[in-house]
Amino acid sequence: ELVAGVIARMDLKLKADYVTGLLNRNAFYVDLMKELNSSPNARGAVIFVGLDNFQLITETYGYEFGDNALKQLAQDITNILPPDIKLYKISSSRFAFVMADAMPEEIEIIFSSVQLCMREIRNVEDTIYCTASGGATFYPDDADDYVTLLRYAEVALEFARRKGRDQISFFDKEIYDRWRYDVGMQNLMQNSIARGCEDFFLCFQPQVDAKDGRLIGAEALLRWYDKDGSVVPPMQFIPLLEKSRMIIPVGHWIIENAVIVAKKWQQWQPDFQMSVNISLYQLEEHMLFPFAKDCMERHEIDPRTMTFELTESQSVYDWEFVNKQFSEFHDLGIQIAMDDFGTGYSNLGFLKNFSCNIIKIDRMFIQDILTDNFDRNLVKYIIMLCHSIGMRVCVEGVEDEETYIYLRDECNADEIQGFYFGRPETIEVFEKRFKK
Repeated sequence: ELVAGVIARMDLKLKADYVTGLLNRNAFYVDLMKELNSSPNARGAVIFVGLDNFQLITETYGYEFGDNALKQLAQDITNILPPDIKLYKISSSRFAFVMADAMPEEIEIIFSSVQLCMREIRNVEDTIYCTASGGATFYPDDADDYVTLLRYAEVALEFARRKGRDQISFFDKEIYDRWRYDVGMQNLMQNSIARGCEDFFLCFQPQVDAKDGRLIGAEALLRWYDKDGSVVPPMQFIPLLEKSRMIIPVGHWIIENAVIVAKKWQQWQPDFQMSVNISLYQLEEHMLFPFAKDCMERHEIDPRTMTFELTESQSVYDWEFVNKQFSEFHDLGIQIAMDDFGTGYSNLGFLKNFSCNIIKIDRMFIQDILTDNFDRNLVKYIIMLCHSIGMRVCVEGVEDEETYIYLRDECNADEIQGFYFGRPETIEVFEKRFKK
């Protein structure tokens, strides 16, 4: 009997969270399985509530205050839940509960009350600002086994946090599948980088002199082979490279290979200009300039025949930092271009703030240039303005002769890039241009 009593008490401890007294993760799993098996027609939702910045609060005010706040929150949330719903504490700063026959609207109302509970956390002197994010998934619509439901609730919580926190998200299979695909791609790219960027390759899109259509250079564009050998569209993998900072080693590889190709092509055309995209993430890495300088010295290429294009310029908040980084490239002789001019906000302000040689006008501005008077005048006057402050202009996305002639004769563009003069091409295809 004594042994049985000890085991029973141990079982209770296993099921109770020592800080809040709530049932713990193990109890939650058991109760969720019971609920799922309670009836063939069981319907409802699993809801996770995660405290967004709780670790910071405990580090600032101490763990004793953190424990007291958790106790208070556990009590407050329990009080606002319907009487038949149990609250569980499943990790250091995460709660969970199950609602049978729940509708999304009901869950949102309850979560609003949880958010109000968060506003009530107080220290002796002041109210502590802490928010909560929520994730919900429905059974049997999303899944009917507890392992999958827990994973989906976790994913929904992650969705809420990615959207900015202090809100609840419902599981979405489409977003989840895309997220899993992205994670799979990141792993593949990481393996590819570890093998010396094995599955990456460069394509080159011709850039021509607007006056006579003569080839003057090319933009090096990154491409990547998926595991099945298909070429993945850049918009699918480049944001992942940037977000994961893998763009830094890949960026070095791009510069190295673009310089090698440019050096080779300068045998046929000594003034051939090679453009390479540089993202803000790369600028923040202090090895970019020493690497680029060393690379050009090793391959004995004139830096004045290289152009670095700043991509995503609309995301720049600190132009002083960007100019400071690029000033070293300027001093070396490398040309600096602003890519995608016209997208984002306050681009005319960028002209004032960004010290560059070339402006690249985005394709969206010339799509209707032959029929839209506003676009016609806009492009014309942007080019005039750029010329007046000593900048050259490259127009992207030119796909037909009529647009090209208008940009050449009426707008006085300097350079043209677009399908009319060539799509992005492999090294082998591009080299045929020189051998004609």
